[in-house]
Amino acid sequence: MKNYINRTLQTVALAIVMVCFGLNAQAQTCTSTLKSRTGTVMAGGPAKINFTATSNSIKVTIDKTGGKAKTTVNIYANGAFKDRIIFENGRDTPKKSKTITGVSGKNIRVDIVNQSVANKFKYKMTATGSTSNLSKTGKQTGKLMGQQKKTIYTNASCTNKTKVIIKRTSGKARGTVRVWKKNGNSWTEYSSDTFERSQPGNQMVINVNTSRELKIELKNVSVGNTFGYSMEAKVRN
Repeated sequence: MKNYINRTLQTVALAIVMVCFGLNAQAQTCTSTLKSRTGTVMAGGPAKINFTATSNSIKVTIDKTGGKAKTTVNIYANGAFKDRIIFENGRDTPKKSKTITGVSGKNIRVDIVNQSVANKFKYKMTATGSTSNLSKTGKQTGKLMGQQKKTIYTNASCTNKTKVIIKRTSGKARGTVRVWKKNGNSWTEYSSDTFERSQPGNQMVINVNTSRELKIELKNVSVGNTFGYSMEAKVRN
């Protein structure tokens, strides 16, 4: 009986650990606006709005702000039709949304088609999605020659915590990494670190606690050696 109780307790403890590990292993994300646009659509041609999805699911919201034309909003991912929003003829100004899934990294196109002849349709379109990436240009890779540098900029983290990850992918040049925080229209230096001469495979992780945008610069400070790199910034718990 005692052994049975001990085995049961061990099983329960293991299950708790696995659940906690699973929760902690999930990447932290922030909801961000991927695209926002306002305009007026006449019968002459649709408004075509393009952007890239940064998460598996995105929400497209159309706020009708004026006009009375019957209008159809078609949503595509990499050219394939995904869903549709329909506004019937009338002067009421509703707000309607659709969420589409399975679109991470795909090109999204929203076509707002006025199906009336004489009436107009005024709108505000907003597309939102969740992402763990904070870099405004996404993960960057490349190779720096002597004295060259690469700079990336981040959005502010919704958790007020950012993880900057810089990896050496090739070369053995010495490099420096500098991080700045944005204060109004200026930048204040937060940290400065150094990659010593090394073989590929080493990386630098910088944890920054701030609600501000960041500027991150990697510089090859050698003369004859190269520095292959990857740079990214992620939301941190």
